[in-house]
Amino acid sequence: MTAIRPSAFGFPIMVEVRDTPVFVAGGGREAPAKVRALAVLGARVVLWTADPGLAGEPVDQLAVTAHSGAFAQDLLEGARIAIVDTGDRDLDRRIASDARARHVLVNVVDDPGSCDWSAPAILRRGDLTIAIASAGIAPALASRLRDRLRSAIGPEYGDLVAMFAEVRPRIMASGRSLTDRRRLWYELVDGPALELLRAGKARDAREAIRVAIGVWEARR
Repeated sequence: MTAIRPSAFGFPIMVEVRDTPVFVAGGGREAPAKVRALAVLGARVVLWTADPGLAGEPVDQLAVTAHSGAFAQDLLEGARIAIVDTGDRDLDRRIASDARARHVLVNVVDDPGSCDWSAPAILRRGDLTIAIASAGIAPALASRLRDRLRSAIGPEYGDLVAMFAEVRPRIMASGRSLTDRRRLWYELVDGPALELLRAGKARDAREAIRVAIGVWEARR
């Protein structure tokens, strides 16, 4: 029997970065977008670049602390993750090595062999996040798939997640079994709320969820 080769970066996780230090070594073409994406999510970004001009660029008043000049390993202290994209491959790998010595998980842009994690193509709809990855091999394919999903999975999905957040405490406090709660969640997902949201009927969608939970609670 042929052994299955494990996929690179095969275990997907979602990392909390809100109010958390993250490090970006900039200078390459991808770095500004990475800085902005992390800062928008509430991360406390420490940006280093050898070019003082790049370090001084504003980032829409987001939580970014910029440094320039000689790289200092202390900039990595306390970071949860690091993204390295200086435009100099040898420097990228030296910084990645320094990060690992501090137990910081590293992504070196366009260098999968130097990465601890990969950055997927992401589609966000409120608190719903869809990530598409290709083990670092074909990011353009992942991006194209993300773009195809964009029209099929509209903002109503984010609205539905927000409504689920409203009723989640009630469901969790029900005392019902995990299996029973899971059955309800599938009923809510498959119910009419999504189509009502798509039609702009948020009030009706919220009422449909409320009625479904009431019926579930009566089934004892």
